[in-house]
Amino acid sequence: MAKRPKEDALQGSYADKLINAAVDIRMSPDAVERSYMARQLVQCTLPHSDPGDVSVWARTNGYLTLAIRPYVDLKTRKPLYPYGSIPRLLLFWLVTEATQKKTRRIRLGNSLDSFMREIGLNPRTGGGKRGDAARLHSQMERLFRAIVTFEDKREWSKSYVDMQIAPRGTLWWDPARSHQDNLWESWVELGEDFYAAITAAPVPVDMRALRALKRSPLALDLYAWLAHTAFSASRKREPRVVPWEGLHGQMGAEYAELRQFRAKVLLALKKIQLVYPALKLETTSSALIVHPSPTAIPAKS
Repeated sequence: MAKRPKEDALQGSYADKLINAAVDIRMSPDAVERSYMARQLVQCTLPHSDPGDVSVWARTNGYLTLAIRPYVDLKTRKPLYPYGSIPRLLLFWLVTEATQKKTRRIRLGNSLDSFMREIGLNPRTGGGKRGDAARLHSQMERLFRAIVTFEDKREWSKSYVDMQIAPRGTLWWDPARSHQDNLWESWVELGEDFYAAITAAPVPVDMRALRALKRSPLALDLYAWLAHTAFSASRKREPRVVPWEGLHGQMGAEYAELRQFRAKVLLALKKIQLVYPALKLETTSSALIVHPSPTAIPAKS
């Protein structure tokens, strides 16, 4: 059974980084580093922890279901799922590149160190399997080669699209020598259907907030979802009331007990409100209430 992910408490150097990011965002709101996430991947999110040896993993929110069929290692025949914070940071970066440059062919560059910095990781976390370079290299292949299904099921109809995220690509990087530049550039080509899905009305967020929240996949998910939900509440001019049970089903499947999930969400919300100070929230014993709020980043002029 996969282990339930650990969420970081607000203490030590992590708290200092959050506070520094919060000060930067409050004092320099116009210095936003615009990033995007696909709307469907805000409504239904990736696994927080490794699903393990299962053939398919799925998460449902209302009518929408996200299902993932994993990349299978050709040597070990082991299913390898993307999970945790790193594939989320990768997706933010991929959606942003595809949205801003309007191309399916995504250039990753010659240097693994440089790419790590672009998505918000630290190249200097040491070598070995636990270093960011090795974990990134593994999660890239898991994400790029997974097959994703978006399914919208209503009472009398079902629409779906099955997509490989990046059916073609070349990765030249050696995670043991992440500081070295390669002669050739790494790249991936997004699947046509995946590209169309992620670039249709993506949700804008601030990369400064993503870097501050990167240690918590739950906080990353909630931040993007709250950015989208607050915008929707403002447009409709009414608060959005989300029962804890519904939120648990949407993004808390790894937490067996609702009480545990709610406690983790309340901790994540403290982090998020530091880097999204305009967000107006209310929590009750039965629901999370998102009030009409300014957007996470200023609208383009």
